[in-house]
Amino acid sequence: MAIAQQCAALHSRVFSRLVTRHYNAYLRPTGLMVTQFTIMNAITLFTPDSIHHLAETLGMERTSLQRTVDKMIDKGLLQTRSSGHSRSLELSLTTEGKRIYKEASVKWNEAHQAFVDMAGTEEWSSVAEKLQDFSASLKSNL
Repeated sequence: MAIAQQCAALHSRVFSRLVTRHYNAYLRPTGLMVTQFTIMNAITLFTPDSIHHLAETLGMERTSLQRTVDKMIDKGLLQTRSSGHSRSLELSLTTEGKRIYKEASVKWNEAHQAFVDMAGTEEWSSVAEKLQDFSASLKSNL
């Protein structure tokens, strides 16, 4: 019983799945899933010089990220070009990707506001900060 009540992996996964479903519902009209939107957002904020760098930033397994990126390239949302480093490709949004990202940003803001309204602004701000701290601690110990 203690495991079911205290397990960080269990509770974080349940919460993550529910939050993902919430954001996906808002993003559905754009054709994106929140995972894809998050990747596009990271690429927009900084131009990663490799899949490895992007995976590190997002805390994702490189192979899972690569599969998602490949699908997004096939859909015409992302493109690659040589980064100048050996065997590394820089990712960027295509013109269509930028259009979809802009549309999805509006939907993401709606989803986020609905989530914050439900959770409470101060409470979510505090939890988000703690989650970022926990993530940084875990990352440094892996």
